[in-house]
Amino acid sequence: MLIQRAETQFEHTISQSLALDPAGKHIARASHAAVHETVVSLIKLFRDQIPGGAEAATQLARMYAKGADANAGVPTLECLRAIARLTREARERYLPAPVPAPCGEELARR
Repeated sequence: MLIQRAETQFEHTISQSLALDPAGKHIARASHAAVHETVVSLIKLFRDQIPGGAEAATQLARMYAKGADANAGVPTLECLRAIARLTREARERYLPAPVPAPCGEELARR
């Protein structure tokens, strides 16, 4: 759940940043703190709660550290896209696919 929320937040941040500055290469400054907290939470989640997820946590941490523009002090959109992609791939790799909820017909049979 947290991972899917993070993916949604990353997508929203990217679209919001592009809406504010279509030619820009950085995330919107207003989103920086939220993105930082989300990335840190994902790193802790993969490292501490998901068996075998330490590798993904390390990749996220390195990608986030290297993806910040030193002059602007915020991650680039390219970095955030890469983090979003890595998050999705890690979710698909380490977490089972959600079981679809039964529909009304299946519930009636029970």
